[in-house]
Amino acid sequence: MTMDRQTETTLSIICLVLGFISNAPSLALPDNDRSLYPDDYYDELETSSGAPEPLIDPLGTVFEPPYFIKSEIEISALPNKDVLLHCDVQNFHANNVIMWYKDTIAIASGQYSMNDRYESQKNNSLLLRQAQPSDSGDYFCTILPQNITQTIILNVEKTLTIYCDGRDVLGRQITYRQGESHSCECKTPGMKSGKIKWFWNNLRAADADLQVVNNIIMLDNIDAHHAGLYQCLDEDGSKNPRNGKFELMVYYAPKVTTHRHHVNTDIGEKAELYCDYRGEPIATTRWMKNNNIVGYSEKHMLGLSADKLFNRSTLTIYDVTFDDLGEYTCLAENTIGSSELKVQLILEPEKGQFEDIKIDGNVVTIYWLVRSLQPLSEAIIDYKMNRSVTWSTAAMLHTHRHEGGIWKVTHEMVLTPGEWQTRMKTKNTRGWSKFSTPYIIKIEDKEGDSIDDFIHSNDIMDTNEKLVVAGFGGGEKKTNSTDGAANLTRDNLLLQSLILLLAAFTSSRLITN
Repeated sequence: MTMDRQTETTLSIICLVLGFISNAPSLALPDNDRSLYPDDYYDELETSSGAPEPLIDPLGTVFEPPYFIKSEIEISALPNKDVLLHCDVQNFHANNVIMWYKDTIAIASGQYSMNDRYESQKNNSLLLRQAQPSDSGDYFCTILPQNITQTIILNVEKTLTIYCDGRDVLGRQITYRQGESHSCECKTPGMKSGKIKWFWNNLRAADADLQVVNNIIMLDNIDAHHAGLYQCLDEDGSKNPRNGKFELMVYYAPKVTTHRHHVNTDIGEKAELYCDYRGEPIATTRWMKNNNIVGYSEKHMLGLSADKLFNRSTLTIYDVTFDDLGEYTCLAENTIGSSELKVQLILEPEKGQFEDIKIDGNVVTIYWLVRSLQPLSEAIIDYKMNRSVTWSTAAMLHTHRHEGGIWKVTHEMVLTPGEWQTRMKTKNTRGWSKFSTPYIIKIEDKEGDSIDDFIHSNDIMDTNEKLVVAGFGGGEKKTNSTDGAANLTRDNLLLQSLILLLAAFTSSRLITN
């Protein structure tokens, strides 16, 4: 609990009176009792000259009044260091009491401190421990009962300063909104050009792709990825360089995503649709179908869960019917904006998800996972050189059920050096899936390889391993082209290899026969 100056002064006068009683009984006076001194004694104390008059006790002893040589003193201090505030009073007597104030708040009275960080000294000074920049300000040493004061102006140097748009943000958390632009500057006493280093979430500015100009961070078109801890370091060569930080929180419209835009189900089964979202402030979600809100019912169940990186909204549909199939919308909203995504509930297989790849020279093995409650009946793969326009297609035969309606598709191929794209789709008893996201394969050209070596190598693979050049096999060596090209045969295998190798060297359009 703190006391204002008037209250504290009153209490100190009481202490002073008690001091008179213990040290000089003849001077112990009640506030309104003038019986022990002649009237002119009090008249002299109440003169308007402004300077305290000498005190004379009944025995005739003259006490020169206390005074200060300087009424105001300025001192500077380093942060995290103890600071001694001197009260340079002259003619201080046993019947005087010292009061210390920080601005208008009393912090010490005589030898009693009201805050653990302050310690009264026997020489009337005040010790401030572990000074901080926030301790800067005006301190007052007041002598009672004369009520004379000395002002000590304390300036504790900041470790450094960080200002965003002119606002001091050192050690604070600040909030900006999506789309705004701001700048934050770091300064330190005695700063030299190039000594200031910025960090974001412990990454150097360059590694975090921060734009820094003359020690100023430029935060343009702020979005969620700008949020985090910003630190400023003065690399002055010392063991403990000056540093400071602030935390930036960004308010942004929700961002929604899902790893399953197409969800396979079957009639009579249960289906779960997922929508992952994040936003600040936290967003609310709802599911819609045909512009109608899907609410809680025996048919539909809505669930929410939280993760460190996102929140998840789950729509569960029981006993699926044909009417339940189609497009669903997940809508996330907060005070900044809204976002939505579409999820398709289907009977066809889901798009294949790339799982793994193994490359051994020119031999490539790719693994996909496909979700389908219904059995898969067919699978095909498209492939082409990276900048080619035409896709070539090969039938894939290696499919088997993995677990829980998930099918594993594995295929091998031999590719010429270069960069290739592949994609795949599958068919179940209800129809074909959508093509998977194209996957990029890079085959390095081994130094010293010749065309003859490559052809010979592939000829051996074709004979012993039953692999198709630039195709997928394990069974029949049969490849179809989407532009009507004929099937590969044993007779044109070498010619096809030459054409593919030439395409890799020239990065031109893939030609298939």
